Amino acid sequence: MEEEDRSFIRRIREGEPDGATGLFRKYSGPVLRYADRLLGSRPEAEEVAQEVFLKVITRVDQYDGRAPVASWLFAIAANACRDRLRRAGRRAAVPLEAVPEAAASDPPADRVLVEAERRRLVRRALALLSDDQREALILARYHGLPYSEIARTLEISEGAVKTRVFRAVEKLKDVFSEGESPWTAATS
Repeated sequence: MEEEDRSFIRRIREGEPDGATGLFRKYSGPVLRYADRLLGSRPEAEEVAQEVFLKVITRVDQYDGRAPVASWLFAIAANACRDRLRRAGRRAAVPLEAVPEAAASDPPADRVLVEAERRRLVRRALALLSDDQREALILARYHGLPYSEIARTLEISEGAVKTRVFRAVEKLKDVFSEGESPWTAATS
């Protein structure tokens, strides 16, 4: 799989449009979901995703091959999200509407409602985390990146990644176990 990604990079360097197309098809969804979870705004996340792939094309020579291509893409996305949050002078607000998940064949309506409520509560709880904790947790749990890749992506030590993920999980446990509703905690 990594070899395929490196092939896309090679073709982009050679000016072949199918390299960028292949990389976009493979990673546009994950990059968009990552940015949406960090920024809490689908339109801003779409802009960030476009920025990421534009930067990949225009700065492909900056990829040195030491990290997996996916880590490089998420690093570009993380930096773009941080820049937007810094410019806006605000913390990320997690939206109530969920990023569309892959749908199975028409589940029962009660299950759909329960899942929608669960996603809403998780998104509200994520909004309670620090930006650093949320970044690390999303990369680890939602995108399944190993700690070593997260460390490279966020340009921090692997120990710092472990600490951020641990603290994020502990905060979420506290929120849900103390009966504190993410809804009231985020609005109070």
